[in-house]
Amino acid sequence: MTNIKGIFASGDVTNYKYKQIITASSSGCIAALDVYNYLQNK
Repeated sequence: MTNIKGIFASGDVTNYKYKQIITASSSGCIAALDVYNYLQNK
């Protein structure tokens, strides 16, 4: 929630100090799933 009632924020527009860790983890998870799907279809 922002300082404006009824307005919420997430992702890159926030000032959360750990967002880079979460973004990196997310990208790693997506890459792992893509590799898994690729190997399943070989």
